[in-house]
Amino acid sequence: MSTGTDCRVGLEVAPWSYQVGREKIREFARVLGHREAWYYDPEAARAAGFRDVVAPPMFAVVYGRWMEPLIMEPALGVDYRRMLHGAQEFSFGAPVCSGDVVTTTARVDGVSRKKDLTFFVLSSVSLVQSGSGAALASEGRWTMIVRGGRE
Repeated sequence: MSTGTDCRVGLEVAPWSYQVGREKIREFARVLGHREAWYYDPEAARAAGFRDVVAPPMFAVVYGRWMEPLIMEPALGVDYRRMLHGAQEFSFGAPVCSGDVVTTTARVDGVSRKKDLTFFVLSSVSLVQSGSGAALASEGRWTMIVRGGRE
């Protein structure tokens, strides 16, 4: 795999924000098969120590928007129709609850090629806003693979 410097490494896009809603958390938890009451009931969530209905940790893909603002950036040059999801990993911080606003920043950490595949390694940092400032909600590392195309 090529490890040469690529001018797209370091590319960032403007941060984006996501308003977390109770029903979206409930839908996400239901699809994943979570049955814990704190994902559905505000009183159960408060009894468990959360501010409101809490999002499952992998809700990070929702407020992170699957990195779409970065992937769709014209300067990155990704043909979205040829893109495959390669991998993702997260580390989690503060819980995200209904009513929170999560702001995400993203950047390109690496670009490499192997045969007719281009590998994009992207990173994200998501902060949950609160009355006392912002706390880390999650950090993500995403690998996207683009087949052939104009790379």
